[in-house]
Amino acid sequence: MFSNTLIPALLHDHAQMRELLESVRRQGVATAEGQRLLRRARQFIVAHLQREDAQLYPALRGCGETQALADAYANEMQELSREILAFFDGMEGEHDELVFARGFGKVLGALNKRWTREEVRLYPAYDRHCRRVREAEASRRTEIPVGSQA
Repeated sequence: MFSNTLIPALLHDHAQMRELLESVRRQGVATAEGQRLLRRARQFIVAHLQREDAQLYPALRGCGETQALADAYANEMQELSREILAFFDGMEGEHDELVFARGFGKVLGALNKRWTREEVRLYPAYDRHCRRVREAEASRRTEIPVGSQA
């Protein structure tokens, strides 16, 4: 089902995740605050992924033009999610900044690449195709049947 607010909310999530991850990077993992920020980033990313799974991918799969795209992105995200969550789980209680920096750079690179692809290809496809399907459904509901009086 199409929502006018879904894509702006997902884009807002991306901006917030970038800010939060930058705070994690600046703080590091050797402090209690760094560990708190790391847990918060993990929770935020999981919530974002759940929103995409519950709202974005089903809507895209409901549009013939975007079914294959939705499947490809969802499948790719399954693997990427495992890597991202493994990083966060592995950093729980970690205090070696070098270990953190190596893993963080890899995860942040993967996330930035994914976010860019979503923002350039996936989200515009949702707006373009799912909006058209929703508008067509709405116009069918408002059409006056032939032979009825207006």
